Amino acid sequence: MRLCCIGFLMCSSLAGVAWGQQSAASADPLASLRTVSLTVWESGHASLLGWGVIQAALTKDFPQLRVTFRLVDAQDFIAALAAARAQGSLPDVVFVDNRLQASPMIAQQSVVEMIGSARFLSRGWWFLMRQGAHPAVASAFLRWLEDDPHWKAPPYSKVGLTQADKAETSEAASAALLATAHETDSHPEMDNDAADFDPFWGSECANSPEIARPTVKFLYGNGRITYAALTVEAKSDGGKVACSGLMHSFLVLRKRDNGWKVLLLKQGVSLAQAVSMADNLDRLGLSPGKRVAPAAPVLLAPYDGEPQTLFPKQDISWQQTATRPAAYLVESQYGNPRGEEEHWSAPAITFVNPIQYGNVVRMPMPFGSGMQPHRWRVWAVGKDGQVALSEWRTVQFTN
Repeated sequence: MRLCCIGFLMCSSLAGVAWGQQSAASADPLASLRTVSLTVWESGHASLLGWGVIQAALTKDFPQLRVTFRLVDAQDFIAALAAARAQGSLPDVVFVDNRLQASPMIAQQSVVEMIGSARFLSRGWWFLMRQGAHPAVASAFLRWLEDDPHWKAPPYSKVGLTQADKAETSEAASAALLATAHETDSHPEMDNDAADFDPFWGSECANSPEIARPTVKFLYGNGRITYAALTVEAKSDGGKVACSGLMHSFLVLRKRDNGWKVLLLKQGVSLAQAVSMADNLDRLGLSPGKRVAPAAPVLLAPYDGEPQTLFPKQDISWQQTATRPAAYLVESQYGNPRGEEEHWSAPAITFVNPIQYGNVVRMPMPFGSGMQPHRWRVWAVGKDGQVALSEWRTVQFTN
């Protein structure tokens, strides 16, 4: 089976979805880190990157690599880059914690932005300098930031998950990732209840990247619900800034009458974040036997469209009218500040343990960013993997 990738520069055979690590026949993408040298600049505050942790891990993996690191004051960063360019001594990669710092580099088309999420905690953006002395080393370093070469899939449960389920689930998940750049309303691999979102909203990368076939990093669950992490290589040259790298995604799928469908697609996560979300689901100890389906949570507060304050943080609440489920998930998205609510961000999820509550759950809002509309709903997940969803409600933050 092939998916026609309209808008993509490459297509992928869904029957050939890769599992686990990259093919041994392919060239080692980190080979250049075993020789030569690398120059890294950081603009801004050292606390927002934590270079010491990154350098220690890099040295452990590649002791031969000679690394030069320079912390540049944010006010001097652009001038320092201009001076280095004049001297022919540009750094190989730069990290900025303020997007405005990147604007001149983007305008000059002198950088390639790392498209994925770094596995080290940081707040900012990584860029490869096109005219740096070691572009191959820089590219390998950014890939190393995105993908731990020592990473191994966690040993989570697959009880009740057949080989046929595994094959169909991986195919549906791969199709969902490939379809994110399609400008079409038809996505048969998505669950009808899945949240609509704009996968490239807020990004300066082009919305039709060249992508390679997805790699399934892990896939767990039972015969009713599965959760998986997939990785794709992506490259984009047609946007405001060129982008390249590895994109990790976390997905939750459920089995419907017409097959496995994607209920949640969360792009741009690190593998550590994907494992953390999978861990919460694995802790449920999903039962292969069918049980009574959970009832949909009834949202209580705030009411739909109610203005809310971010400071102080307000509460949300809902009620469960039937047997308490194994877990709740609060799913949320933020919208356009101008109120164009057809554009929603990729969803975020927060796990809630029902044992802490009775039939009514009241908790501080686990979402909220800026004076813009947000919407939220609650999942009830049964011990056997059945899912019931509440309605969506919208809130507007006022501060």
